[in-house]
Parts: sequence; C-alpha cells; structure tokens
Amino acid sequence: MSAYKMKHTITFSDADEQGRIKLSTLVSYMMETSNRQLAQGNASVEDFIKRGIGWVVLDYHFEIERLPKANETVIFSADVAGYNRFFAYRDFGVTDATGHEIITVHSQWVVLDLKERKIKEADPELMESFGNYELKKMPRFKRVRPLKEYDQKNDQKYQVRYYDLDTNHHLTNTKYFDWIIDSLPRDFLNEHQPQIIDICFKKEIHYGEDAIAHVSLETEKLISRHEVVHEDDIATLAEITWK
Repeated sequence: MSAYKMKHTITFSDADEQGRIKLSTLVSYMMETSNRQLAQGNASVEDFIKRGIGWVVLDYHFEIERLPKANETVIFSADVAGYNRFFAYRDFGVTDATGHEIITVHSQWVVLDLKERKIKEADPELMESFGNYELKKMPRFKRVRPLKEYDQKNDQKYQVRYYDLDTNHHLTNTKYFDWIIDSLPRDFLNEHQPQIIDICFKKEIHYGEDAIAHVSLETEKLISRHEVVHEDDIATLAEITWK
C-alpha cells in the first residue's frame, strides 16, 4: 500500500494570529490522513473500536522547514514505516504547491486494549493488512528528559473537558500541543516558529482530571522544554527548537 495523500487548503480557523497553521490542527490533519490510509486495510479508528482496541501514539519527531499559512493549499501524506513486537511506526509529510516537502514527521505507536487499558502485542496479520512490514531494528526517538527547573510564573493549569477526549477515552494528543504552546509568551510565539519538535507521551489523562503545563525557555539557544504533569506524574515531555 502506497502513501496516502490528502489535499487541503489551510483556512483562517486553522491558523494562529500570524496566519500559520496551529500545531494541534496540523496534527489533526495528519491523523485524518493516516486514518484514511488505515481504513483501506480495515485498521482505522472505526475498525479498531469494533475490536475493542485503539491506536495510541508514544512519540513524535517533527522537522519543520516552515508552517503552511492560511489560504495555502498543501498535500498531507501518511505512510507505514514498519513494526516490531510491540510498536508500529508511521511517517507523515506536508508538501507545498510546488511539491517541496516543508514538514516531515516520524512517529511511534502501540495498540491499546480499551477495556484492560493494556498494550497489546502487534498482530502480524493486522499489520500486513494495511501494508506494514516487520522491522529487525527498532527506530530510536530522542529521549526527552524531565525538567530540573521551570518558570513557575508561566505554569498553566487545565482540566480535561468532554471535547478534549478522543475515542480512546483519554485526553487527545492534539490537546497537549495547545497546552504546550499556551505556556510560552505571546511575543515569542509571534516572532518565532518551531523547527524541531520531539514529544513523548508517557501517561494517560482522563476526563475531569487536572494537569499543569511547565515550561523552561532558553531564549539564547531558542530551545523550549516542556512537561505536562498530573498529580506529580509526568504525562508528556517535549523539547522544541525554534527559529
């Protein structure tokens, strides 16, 4: 099965005040593209729900040349990138009207038993149904470390609301991007854009639960480090290099 491609014109509702696509919206379109490809092999979100299982992302690695802007038409792509005993890998891309790739994303996933809330081993027959292939070597993602110090004055507190949930019945991964960006100063965000993003999802957050987004920003190095914490447990870690 070849990479699935989806054309989309970025709307103003997709964009921030600089007219650039929001990171959470970018990820939403990545997921839609991915789901359409997986549906061809009976492995979409809808197919998985019928089996009582769900896709859960563990890691993303983004390389961003630039973010597409409002009224710009781009192509989103999603493709398999192999699997092993417990993990499945997917690659994403965004290309502009000239065919130039402006964003590449690598990701690592597991299959979750929705009733037991436990990770299931990869089913070779299922993986092969949508063209995935077995890997001999496990891909490596950046190990993002917890913060030793953070700017307490920039802490942002949140509570998980109904529309923050996905079909796996926990906080959807796109919402973490909103929380992470929200912890950074507005002027900094208007003057910079992300270049490299590494984000690791470590623990589920559920409906009604509270979370705090911590941030440490090194303005000289243009690096921000983030963690989202629920009851002293780290739910998500991220590191962003800006330009």
